[in-house]
Amino acid sequence: MFFAISGGAGAADVNYEVSGISDPLLANVLGSVRAFSIRQESDVSKKNYDKIVADAISKTKIALRPYGYYQAVVEGRVAAIGESGVTVQLKVVPGPPVLVDRVSIKIIGEGEDRPVLKAWRDSWPLTHGQVLNQLIWEERKLHALEELSEIGYLAAAYTERRVELDLEKNQANLVLTLDTGRRFSFGDIDYGEHVLRPGIVEAIPRFQTGDPYSAILMDKFRVDLRQTGYFTDVIVEEHLRPDQEPPAVDLKLRLETATRNIYQGSIGYGTDTSARVQAQWSRHPVSSYGDRLDIGAGWQEYNQEYSLRGTYRIPRRHRGRQFWTADLILKHENLDFDIRLSPGDDFVRIARGSVDESHLRMGRLKVRNFRSGEQQALETLFVQALNSSDEFAPVPALPDPQNLLSGQESIELFGGTTKALSVGFDYDLAAVYGRAWETDGFRDRAWIFASGKFFGSDRNFVQAYVSTRRSYLLGDRWKLLVRAEAGYTDAKVFEYELGIDGESAPLSVTDLPHFYRFKAGGGSSVRGYAFEELSNNNIGSNSILTGSAEIEMKFLDNWSAALFVDIGNAFNDWSSPELKTGIGAGLRWYSIAGPIRFDVAQAIDSIDKPWRIHFTIGTPLL
Repeated sequence: MFFAISGGAGAADVNYEVSGISDPLLANVLGSVRAFSIRQESDVSKKNYDKIVADAISKTKIALRPYGYYQAVVEGRVAAIGESGVTVQLKVVPGPPVLVDRVSIKIIGEGEDRPVLKAWRDSWPLTHGQVLNQLIWEERKLHALEELSEIGYLAAAYTERRVELDLEKNQANLVLTLDTGRRFSFGDIDYGEHVLRPGIVEAIPRFQTGDPYSAILMDKFRVDLRQTGYFTDVIVEEHLRPDQEPPAVDLKLRLETATRNIYQGSIGYGTDTSARVQAQWSRHPVSSYGDRLDIGAGWQEYNQEYSLRGTYRIPRRHRGRQFWTADLILKHENLDFDIRLSPGDDFVRIARGSVDESHLRMGRLKVRNFRSGEQQALETLFVQALNSSDEFAPVPALPDPQNLLSGQESIELFGGTTKALSVGFDYDLAAVYGRAWETDGFRDRAWIFASGKFFGSDRNFVQAYVSTRRSYLLGDRWKLLVRAEAGYTDAKVFEYELGIDGESAPLSVTDLPHFYRFKAGGGSSVRGYAFEELSNNNIGSNSILTGSAEIEMKFLDNWSAALFVDIGNAFNDWSSPELKTGIGAGLRWYSIAGPIRFDVAQAIDSIDKPWRIHFTIGTPLL
């Protein structure tokens, strides 16, 4: 291979033409001679030509050695002299590479039986007969130290690290002895001065003094401190104490709270919600007790929805990782009551109306550690109260909707006030690792709650729900995303046959309040269908069942392409769920603001409809 490079701008430049080798050898040679020419370009005169050529030959031979070529033959000459400078030609014959003959890897010390070291030794790439690549040699040595550092062996070091060369036989013996040393533990924590009362910040670490040191837990400790919202600046200093028994890492915190009021706002557009406006005010902490308050207001064009949300949380005294919580939602939205005369037809609107809801949930939140603190689950026991006011009016253009609305029971379905008091349990476990394309992990969610007239509610119902979202990295270029959810509500369902234009159409309406009804369809559900399009009569259902599989291929650093299939529906009758399918393709841009997802999907059950575009921002795991 032939390659030319200029040494740089100056009184006279040195240009190099290299033949006989290709990358990565070529790139290393050019980088080496280029570095030399920059240092020498101020004195490129005829009397120095021999020195320039000799040094280029020497640098070339040295640059080949990391890749195992110790007996290269390099010829060099000044090929041309002109206004642009001097051209040096290098002809390289790399010769046979040095091959690995024997490998001796010993691991001693307290951590010699650690699985990460076994995996490291078993995957050692420089085995008998392989070309001696010193770049790999250095990378694999460093990799072991990094793996040990992650799990607390912070004093690990090599007591032997030799490459024994026999250039007559063109062979090399590799000798490594790794001493893991003692495993460090978490030591004392100095929390410094801060605005909170004792016991609040002390409950944040996922570890205790004396627990084995973990770099993952340290990273999560820093994140947890920031996510409390209490502090505007978080610095955690680590001080190694190898002299202690056992050796420890002491921590010193510097926590600052410059302001307690945070104001946020956004204006956006999404294919699911159309135009939307949001504003939020947060106060963290409200007082030295560590309580926090978030109040937000929003509007979205879809269904002309207005909402006001408030969240209050305060740590329980003397109960680490437990909180009292209160959430209030006030919401108004317009809804259309639709019906299909037959499967596959467009919706026919039979009524228009609005729903006003106020929902208060109070509970006890407990944070539970898993996998020694690497994962955390949020468990909430709660009591919730709902007051819902529905008001629907029939569409005048319909010839005969009044038959449906004549009975008192039917009137209650289309209007009235519902009060529901329920008790339940909510479970949320999320573990997201990495960032941008390298993000993987999972989120599992479940809840169950019951409402009954014996609680003082107007209606009886029980609801259970489970979901999972999981992302798997498959090598450097592929990623698999799967998600599934299932929800069931034991609530009364009213069945009717509605006559419109001489046709009879089934009508299924649940007694469940709108706030708790399930809907499917949209960019984060079953793509190819409109947002929340899939449910009985377009106003929600008792149950839901959806699933999705998506494969991504990265084709640029921050860009990937995806193919996906979604399936699901929201329904009242488990014996006839009528699951809908959507397929499509999309692009992903991993921006600084998070993944931006652009999808084009086709509803398989409505192939006469055009392809639908879905645009979403944020990780699909959360």
